[in-house]
Amino acid sequence: MDASKPDPGPDPGHVPSSPDPGAPPQAAVPAEWTRRILAGATLGLAVPPAWLARAYERYRATLEAADYPCFFGQAAERNREMFYAFCARSPDLLLDSMRQFIALGGDEKYRRFSLAVFVEPDAELLAHEDYVRRFWDLLRYLNEHDGTPMVPADPDDPFWEFSFGGRQMFVVGTSPTYRQRRSRVLADGMVLLFQPRGLFVDPATQQPISAAVRRRIHARMLAYDGMPVHPDIGFYGDPDNREWKQYVLPDDNAPETGRCPFRAKPRR
Repeated sequence: MDASKPDPGPDPGHVPSSPDPGAPPQAAVPAEWTRRILAGATLGLAVPPAWLARAYERYRATLEAADYPCFFGQAAERNREMFYAFCARSPDLLLDSMRQFIALGGDEKYRRFSLAVFVEPDAELLAHEDYVRRFWDLLRYLNEHDGTPMVPADPDDPFWEFSFGGRQMFVVGTSPTYRQRRSRVLADGMVLLFQPRGLFVDPATQQPISAAVRRRIHARMLAYDGMPVHPDIGFYGDPDNREWKQYVLPDDNAPETGRCPFRAKPRR
């Protein structure tokens, strides 16, 4: 969850879901995860690549563990409020999958879904910094092929959030190179979680998810990771907050002091 939102809810390393984590799955949504794979313009993939099947099983096993800190992330998976996509060597298929995710988000049935993008493990990516660069490369690629201008466009704006097709999304980067921050390890390769901003608002009250939930999850994260929440975690819109700093965290608690690696393409 993204703890950078006003009166924030759960932490940004995790996926938000419906306000009731114990709510039953939506009956009209396919139970099989493979039927919720976005393979370009196709919804559902009967036989996913072997590496993707392995990545998903580890992802699911991680979320199902009793001590996993984000119960909202667990609920999103259990309640079938997740789409999945994958990215191999070429990101072309991911682009079409993202377009489909945005289109499906216009359907009330899928409005509160997040998207987990599994990136095929790459033996050439060895250091944590390599994964960080790949993360920003993928966001740049999506932005370069997005026909809708990003507003605001400057990551130094406290109201900036990554967007595609006009839909703002908090993006969480996870990778196997985390050693201390275990909650950011979800598979043998990188996983990007795209979380639409509307998920951070309770649909019943139209109020931000409560700070009490955030405190509960932070306590669980402390036990799981063995380290406090990163100091760059802030409140969306706060003059000192920068959303991009929370997307792909360092493995320690040193604050980010550099510039954002991402720059939105100029408006035409």
